[in-house]
Amino acid sequence: MRWLALLFLLSSTAAVAAPEGSSRGTSPKKPKAPARETSPKPSPTAPSRTGTRPAATQSAEQTRYALALAGGGFYGGGFNRGPQGSAQLTLTPPGWGRFSIDVELGWRLARFREDIPGTGVAVSALHSLPLLAVGRMNLVRMAHLGVDVRVGVGPLLALHHLSSDFSASSVRSAIGWELLAGAQLRFPLGAIEPFLDARVGFGEAYIPFVIGRSTGVQGLLGVRYQLP
Repeated sequence: MRWLALLFLLSSTAAVAAPEGSSRGTSPKKPKAPARETSPKPSPTAPSRTGTRPAATQSAEQTRYALALAGGGFYGGGFNRGPQGSAQLTLTPPGWGRFSIDVELGWRLARFREDIPGTGVAVSALHSLPLLAVGRMNLVRMAHLGVDVRVGVGPLLALHHLSSDFSASSVRSAIGWELLAGAQLRFPLGAIEPFLDARVGFGEAYIPFVIGRSTGVQGLLGVRYQLP
C-alpha cells in the first residue's frame, strides 16, 4: 500500500510540473503587423498627361496703310510755274518686303496775268488734277532715314479758266495723261514720317489755244502717318 501511495504521489507531481515547464519555455508569438501598401512612384521617363498645349501661331501679317499730305511747287518752263499739293495713300501688302503701292491725287496751278494797254487785264489759270498709281521701292532703310524711288502713271484732268476786262470769262477742260519718276527722302519718327519728294513729270492734257503746262520739275515737303 505504501508503494502504491508513493507511485501515485510521483505521478501527480510529474503531471503538475509538465504544464508549468511548457508555459515557461515557450512564449506566445506576437501577431505580425499588416504590411503597408506603397503607392507606385511615377516613372521619370513617363510623359505627363497634363502637358501644356503649343501656343497658337501668330496671326498672319496684314496689309499696312499710310496717309501722306504734301505741298510744294513746280516749274515747267517760262511762266508755267506755281504751287502744288498732293495726297497719297500707301498700301504695303503682306510679303511685299521693300515694295509698296501709292495712290496719289495731286493739284497744281499755273497762273498768268497780263496787262494789255488800252484794253485791260487778262488772267489765265490752269488747274491740273492728276490721279496716279505709283510703284514704290525702298532702297535705303535705316532707323531714322529711308530712301525710296517711285514711278507712276495715270490720267490728268486739266481745267483752264480765262477772265479779262474786255470779254466774258470762260472755263474749258481736257483729259490727258501724266507719267512721273522721282525719289523720296524719308525721316521715320515712329508713326509720323516727314519726307522730301523730288520728281519729274511728263504728260499733257491738250486744250486748244492754251500753251500752258503743269508738268515738269516738282518738289514737295510732306508728312506721312502710319494708320493703325
